[in-house]
Amino acid sequence: MAKGHRAIYLLIVLSIIFSNTISLGVASDINGHWAEEYIVQLVERKAMYVYSDGNFKPDQSITRGEFIQAVNNIFEFEELAEIEFIDLNEGDPFYKDIQKAVFVGYIDGYEDHSIRVDGLITRQEAAKILSIASRLDEEYYENKIDFKDQKEIGNWAIDYVNIMANREYIKGYDDETFRPQRDISRAETAKILDLLYEDIVDAEEPIIPPDPPVITKEEQFIKILDELPNSTEITKIVAEEKVKTEQARNIYNSLNSEEKTNIPEDKVEKLVSIEKKIESLKTPIKTSSKSNIRQAQAWAIGRGAHKRFVDAAEHYWTYGELMGINPEILYAQAAKETNYGRYTGQVKQEMNNWAGIKILEPIGDNTYDHEIFETPEEGVRAHFNHMGIYCGISPIGTPHARWHKTSTASWAGSIKYVEDLGGKWAPNPDYGISIIRDYLNKIYATKTPQEEDILAALEFSNKVENLEEEDEEGLLEIIEKYENLKPAQKELVPSNIKEKLIIPNN
Repeated sequence: MAKGHRAIYLLIVLSIIFSNTISLGVASDINGHWAEEYIVQLVERKAMYVYSDGNFKPDQSITRGEFIQAVNNIFEFEELAEIEFIDLNEGDPFYKDIQKAVFVGYIDGYEDHSIRVDGLITRQEAAKILSIASRLDEEYYENKIDFKDQKEIGNWAIDYVNIMANREYIKGYDDETFRPQRDISRAETAKILDLLYEDIVDAEEPIIPPDPPVITKEEQFIKILDELPNSTEITKIVAEEKVKTEQARNIYNSLNSEEKTNIPEDKVEKLVSIEKKIESLKTPIKTSSKSNIRQAQAWAIGRGAHKRFVDAAEHYWTYGELMGINPEILYAQAAKETNYGRYTGQVKQEMNNWAGIKILEPIGDNTYDHEIFETPEEGVRAHFNHMGIYCGISPIGTPHARWHKTSTASWAGSIKYVEDLGGKWAPNPDYGISIIRDYLNKIYATKTPQEEDILAALEFSNKVENLEEEDEEGLLEIIEKYENLKPAQKELVPSNIKEKLIIPNN
């Protein structure tokens, strides 16, 4: 090889070697930045890198590949999985990082079998990845989400955002919003990973004390009962207390006759009393409606629901009467699952899936792991049929594919109360409780509107939906009709209809 060619070759090799390891002193764009301290820590640990132009670009959105690489570096993941994605080949940048991420289990790619390493990553996606990678998702957390825009957080992401909020790794903005759909920046990534490193990865090894004495099942039972409040102090169902009560019952039922004699009688009486109190506070699934369609629609509109969700109320009350299942319970659940018909999670609006029902053999929690129904009404019927598995009611019409598999579960037909859906319909023990606390109780607290007012608002909304995009004359007529609505009727126009007309929501 000629000397000139050798020199050029050497320069190329050196540029490749050092392109990702530029000295921090050259990264002048972080001086005085709010995340400077975190960035310095991450770069020094070689978890994140400075670009070859000498800048870190802290306010630039981080790519999926960069984010995954940083997560792998900070947690020191090394094991590799066999992978096959349509947009990633062996030898490509981030190939090994994707292998590591798939092995750990915090990513699985998109439904089209792509991985999109050059794409960006949202704050709620980051919350999911970090919760799983750090294994914080294996712990129980109270619901501490109180962001003004929490309705925009996808149902699939809500638990992960709650974990990050509980641990204060991802906080809201000064205006009390979370902005789940916003792309996360390199600076934000550096801060979160530095905090995770300090708390989890680099935590000092604790001094291991001598093995504690073995706690007997009787002692475990007594300890749990001592942690629980007296039944007279319980005024509402709390997930943590419900879980502990069930744990105590399971322990007691596992004791033999001799072991049960070691339990003080007052402890057993306390358990029975708590169980009765919690049972008395539960909400039966099979019961008649305590609400009505118009009240539920007014509640939904007040929560910023999409008109498709408002329209679906008619179907919910129809099938509720046919199957003997309380319709507002399932309507409230649909609000939780679809974010009031806005479908901000993995399930999309055209799928008409109101309850997050999976296909027969899902491979993950991506969009096409969920069932598709031909019409909104078919989706509602499937929702009722699926709930029928839980509470023991036969399906109406031909059930969806997943029905046949779920109906073979050992607990099928035994779930009589909404609060017991946690751990069954969804893994979070607070799932059913939250349907009552955050949705159903608010339906009941909503004032039922005048029939004339809501019918006028919905009739107007239908005209807006049918308006041709380029029909300027029709648009002017519609705006005039809106101005002629009564104030009470304007309040009942769904938010997406107002958005279409560029009318501000109250």
